[in-house]
Amino acid sequence: RDEDTAEMAFRASMTGHQVYSTLHTNSAVGAIPRLLDIGIVPDIMAGNIIGIIAQRLVRKLCRTCRQAYDPDDRERRILSLGQTDSVSLYRAVGCEQCDYQGYKGRQGILDILKLDGGIDELIAQRATTREILAAALAKGFRTLAEDGLRLVRAGVTSVDELARVVDLSDRAA
Repeated sequence: RDEDTAEMAFRASMTGHQVYSTLHTNSAVGAIPRLLDIGIVPDIMAGNIIGIIAQRLVRKLCRTCRQAYDPDDRERRILSLGQTDSVSLYRAVGCEQCDYQGYKGRQGILDILKLDGGIDELIAQRATTREILAAALAKGFRTLAEDGLRLVRAGVTSVDELARVVDLSDRAA
């Protein structure tokens, strides 16, 4: 979380040690500009990071009382569904099993950024976060929102719960 600690971690990684650390950012891709802000030189970052994982927890719908419904227009936009696409979503209701919360348990949503030569080159060139994200998406990277939407489609959580945890405003517009 500070320059001295980050430099020590990168020195250890350059000598072959695996280093695991935490950093507060909004996404895996967001860790790169955060490390730059801390003072890590892009040349040192490139080639010394294997991967970055971002995680959030969403509440799981109670399997006993969740209620199926047809998505409205906003939810169809969020899920990238056409008007003719048939899908059931679920909402929280509440029962004795879940203490009338509608949710029971939690599930992690993740985005996992695997760094390769192409992304290392972008980091070394001080590419923007958008450019790095575009390169990662082209290689199959899945964002927190996309991983969460996978759980919404599977009936594990609700759109409202996902929107509480992850910014979906760009999808709802």
